[in-house]
Amino acid sequence: MPSLPRALGELGGSCGEYGDRVDDLLRGSGCGESVPLHRGRTVFEPCARPRGWREREFGVSPEEEAPVGGVPELREAFAERVGGPRGGKVLPEQVLVTGGATHALSIALRAVLRDGDEVLVLSPHWPDAAALVRAAGGVVREVPVFLELGAAGFGFDLMGAVEGAVTPRTRAIYFNSPNNPTGYRLDRRRLAVLVELAERHDLWLIADNTYDGYDFTREGFPDIAGIGAAAERTFSAHSCGTTYAMPGNRVGYLVCPPGVAATAVGWARCTGGGVPTVAQFAAYEALRTPRAELDRRRDRAAAAWWLADSTLQVPHTEVSGGLYTFLDLRAWGDGERFVRRCAQLGVGLAPGRNFGAHCGSWARLCFTAAPPQRVAEAIERINKIYGEGADEH
Repeated sequence: MPSLPRALGELGGSCGEYGDRVDDLLRGSGCGESVPLHRGRTVFEPCARPRGWREREFGVSPEEEAPVGGVPELREAFAERVGGPRGGKVLPEQVLVTGGATHALSIALRAVLRDGDEVLVLSPHWPDAAALVRAAGGVVREVPVFLELGAAGFGFDLMGAVEGAVTPRTRAIYFNSPNNPTGYRLDRRRLAVLVELAERHDLWLIADNTYDGYDFTREGFPDIAGIGAAAERTFSAHSCGTTYAMPGNRVGYLVCPPGVAATAVGWARCTGGGVPTVAQFAAYEALRTPRAELDRRRDRAAAAWWLADSTLQVPHTEVSGGLYTFLDLRAWGDGERFVRRCAQLGVGLAPGRNFGAHCGSWARLCFTAAPPQRVAEAIERINKIYGEGADEH
């Protein structure tokens, strides 16, 4: 048979792959009901569920194929949602409805990268981001920043770290904030550093805003596209699955810089076409969720973090947003061994090496992946394992 041009392993690991491996470990543990804190999710009810509708409710009927780029009513609603944080009016034509945030990021990368172009991936990072860069023909250059920022704050030279990684082949900067897996949130001052760098070196900014609805700070989520003239070079990916607890719906959206949406729509057509009409209508209904309800969900996630923070005896990152904290296992020894040991006792954690080449001695914990009581019980087991292992080292 003909050969394949590249091995799948060249793209790097993905969330699904490591999640499946941990699931296998949990199934083999014999512990009965396990606590899957390795999965990135919430226990919240979906903000909307699929239902039938009349054409006048949405502009198209359930039987019609949605246009590539999205149903106009939904694009307009998304544009209105992001206009304020981006610092001005966003045209519906700038918004592309996608098959989740993963699809949105894939489209943005394919739109801007040529073969061999480099992307500075601020790390630790969402594992699939590196794979998406490689799938688009790009080269990943990891830039460790989030653990350093969390430890040193303004004492860390973010400008120096990122600019030191720029080469003549650098084309874009990718970052995820609030960060998966550390929970670190880039504030406006640090985002302004990235904007300055992007302008000086003429780079694209690819902002993964998956957790924009889970910013725990008083100031709220800062969108990099709202800083200076950053909107002219920023692609922003958003997830309805995370914001509205509808991961099975597989709807996200990409906000494009002015004038480049047509290119993005072209790539959407080549990577799956239009998002199913029924899924788009469910997202449209979810957008009507009252602000008070979304705030309540954010506060529940923050409460889950405070529970984890107050009970974990394992060193871990301070969280300002998102659904995760990163466990520091350097004093324990081998992060992979810790993950396996936790799985043996029925607790799933995500291996740190998936989030960056320098993260092998870390593990990610999702504190919203189970009800609070079950998270607390799982943390008791985690503390016990950590204490036993720390004594050996």
